[in-house]
Amino acid sequence: MPMQNTFINQEEFSQRYLKPLLVLPLGTRLRTLPDFSLPLPPDAVVDPHGFWAERTGLPDDDNVDAARFIHTPDGWTFRDHVLIEWQQLGSTSHRRVSERDLQLSVTVSEQPDQAGVPRLTVDLHASLMRYERDAVVQRAQDGQPCDLGKGWARATLQWSLRLQFVATAGGRANVVCHARRPPPVTDAGRTGAYIVSDPLTHLLNMPRLTHAWEHGDAGLPAVRDGLVSRLAAAIEPMLDDPYEHV
Repeated sequence: MPMQNTFINQEEFSQRYLKPLLVLPLGTRLRTLPDFSLPLPPDAVVDPHGFWAERTGLPDDDNVDAARFIHTPDGWTFRDHVLIEWQQLGSTSHRRVSERDLQLSVTVSEQPDQAGVPRLTVDLHASLMRYERDAVVQRAQDGQPCDLGKGWARATLQWSLRLQFVATAGGRANVVCHARRPPPVTDAGRTGAYIVSDPLTHLLNMPRLTHAWEHGDAGLPAVRDGLVSRLAAAIEPMLDDPYEHV
């Protein structure tokens, strides 16, 4: 019969199963996401001093600029935080700020299941923050600049998964998965005679942003149905062997 505490050594479990079957493949998927700077319009002029990035796991002697998972005392964490200042010039000019903060964490702990029994638990949490700001200036016929105001918009999207390794009523070991996907958190505003009344829709295109977040290679369905399912398939047979994990 499977043991109630399915693993004794959490670090051994993390290195033997969680890292190769979930963390490393998820990191590979994240590195294949489109470059944040590529969607800028063709006429965009990037401020040479207006690029800032904070990325986890970049080796000092490597030219690779993609973020990577780094090991923490309770699991792994990933962050790719980029800010770009750029302009669109012309009779009506736009000074823009575009920011993306993509974060993921994988934590390992013991948490009570529905019956109150402590179980080995893996929590995955992903969040994406997108921010856009636009300041508009129009040249009058006499060449004088006319300030048309500013608009800004911010959206935060999240999902989370909890995996618990439990024994069912029939005596079999199981990986139980609980998913949570809260609605996006958004706010926006404008000052002066800004060109649109709805900066959120104009600056962020929420339908496209939400679709990419939900249906991308690192979205909740892809991680749950691909990576987590493969992890469960590899672990569940071993959980039924009480000698495999002692």
